[in-house]
Amino acid sequence: MSDDCSNVGPRPAPGAAFRSSQAPMSVSASLILRAPDSPVVLARDHAVDLLKGLACLLMVLAHVPFPDAPWLNIATMGSVLFFTSTGMNLWGLVSRERGDEARIAANGLFLIFAGFANNYVQGTLGQADVFQSAGMAMIAMLGLRWLWPRGWTWLFPLPFAIHYLNQHVFYWKIHDGGVSSFFLTPGLFPLLPWLSFYLMGAHLKRYPSPRMRLAVAASALAALGVVVGRAGWDFNKFWMSPDYWLLGLAFPALLLDAIRRWLGRRPRPPWGEIRFWGANSLVFYILHSLVLRFFGIWIPGGVWLLLAGVAGTALLLRPGLWLQAWARERSPWGVLAGAGLLAGAILGLEAGYLGGSYFARTFISFGLTLAFVAAYPAFKRLSDRLPRALPRREWMLHS
Repeated sequence: MSDDCSNVGPRPAPGAAFRSSQAPMSVSASLILRAPDSPVVLARDHAVDLLKGLACLLMVLAHVPFPDAPWLNIATMGSVLFFTSTGMNLWGLVSRERGDEARIAANGLFLIFAGFANNYVQGTLGQADVFQSAGMAMIAMLGLRWLWPRGWTWLFPLPFAIHYLNQHVFYWKIHDGGVSSFFLTPGLFPLLPWLSFYLMGAHLKRYPSPRMRLAVAASALAALGVVVGRAGWDFNKFWMSPDYWLLGLAFPALLLDAIRRWLGRRPRPPWGEIRFWGANSLVFYILHSLVLRFFGIWIPGGVWLLLAGVAGTALLLRPGLWLQAWARERSPWGVLAGAGLLAGAILGLEAGYLGGSYFARTFISFGLTLAFVAAYPAFKRLSDRLPRALPRREWMLHS
């Protein structure tokens, strides 16, 4: 059995439905298992779920103020873990020879569009947020796979190389803001260089051996030693300094290797709650901002806000997933229309009646993201109806 499958439970019976905590909001970690003369069956990749669950925990930590502990800036590596593990999930989608590129691209476009709602809530309009980053990565990975189907995951250093040339040679972009912030730094999560982590995740999924994980980590750490020895320690996420990028390559590879080895020695996968967060990570991400702002009214920061944020988000995650389950059972057109009307009503209320009330504007704005929670599975149901193209291999055979 391959390393990729070493931590997966018993194979479901042929034709049996896959039932788990998987939610349509997350690009869920799964393996494709095939039995003779049976349909494709999915099983959890517990290592990826756990990796992304730890990313959720680090994201909460990164958004809690700790004025006396600036070293906790290392928690921003949660974003790197999140994008790397998402790349592992996207590998399973992009690499399948099923002709569903149009569906994947449509879902990516929806994430890009819906990300403006989260930008509005966070006050970061004009910069790529997590959803938009994932959507752009989905489309970019489709394009790279089409251009170089056999070796596209080996291109994971290329996005950072383009970013580095911009920062140090050509200076195409030197100020934040504008459409260019979706593609180049400075910005939140522009496609270049953050696509590197998505592609590295896909690469580690495509080549799942411990040797590949350790080779990536060792190469990155060796280069990191050279960079820090020559230029010192910078660790700048916003501008994506070379030391931040190199550590961002080594950390997920080493952590994934440790998790796979640890799970391989256990009869049953542990830490079910954290794996549950990872399996539904985008919903978790949406809700943790609301929870932190709520508790932040009384707790300005520190350990108590961190504990309240984690516990509150974990509790609110269940109603969020129930909302998605409810939306999946309704007409997708009706759900999308209702979500659009709710979003329009919220924007109109904020523009005309709430004035300068910070808390009222803040909390009502989260209605936009809750509308997105319901709208995304509805849109995915519609995108499933798109016609499937002939897979590239069959197209070449028939041409």
